[in-house]
Amino acid sequence: MDDLERSLLDAERPEPGADVRARVLAAAMPLVGADDSRLDRVWFSPRWRAAAALALLILAAVDRLTPQIVAVTPVAQDHLMANSAKAVAMAARDVGLTPNATAVLIAQAIEAEGARR
Repeated sequence: MDDLERSLLDAERPEPGADVRARVLAAAMPLVGADDSRLDRVWFSPRWRAAAALALLILAAVDRLTPQIVAVTPVAQDHLMANSAKAVAMAARDVGLTPNATAVLIAQAIEAEGARR
């Protein structure tokens, strides 16, 4: 470093005036001012947070109690035999089987349904 550089570094720098400081800060600020959006106000609201926590607890309780509330009622299975016999009869008729062959297939379907029980 030579003497000129050392003297420039050691020189006292004047503080900018208030008007210069205000202009620089105004130019450096964003074009849109900082404004809290409605979503920010809701998200950071203690009431909203308490309501959200309460809603989660209620949903968890409902989820926990739902299997106990729903009652399982047995369904009669007789209609399944009739449905399978009807399905076999319709299929046999569509294929063109004789009435005797159709009767044998229906009897087998009913027997198979009885065996499944």
